[in-house]
Amino acid sequence: MSDQDPRFATFPPMVGLAQLHWLIEQVAAEQLPVTELIARFRPIHEAIEHSSPPKYKNREEARLIWDVLWAVEFYSPDRNKEENPEEWVDADEVMREVKRVAKRLKEI
Repeated sequence: MSDQDPRFATFPPMVGLAQLHWLIEQVAAEQLPVTELIARFRPIHEAIEHSSPPKYKNREEARLIWDVLWAVEFYSPDRNKEENPEEWVDADEVMREVKRVAKRLKEI
């Protein structure tokens, strides 16, 4: 993230799951817009996978991270323009998933 963007002052510097957790927490708390997560989640996840296999605490954490990844993967700014619109999600649905995941991550 940009050193000049104060919203990212507490963003973890090392590539890893802490960065994904941070994004989820910040978006769920509405400190960042969901569009930031949509734009950054997948590239960060890919960087983690390229550096080494992710070290999840447990299967539930892995599933929750993947739930957000799938929401981002199936995000469309206008799903009515997609071939199968019912298979796509909008920003509000991504946000609902992020809030659900953030809550569960705090509980595990």
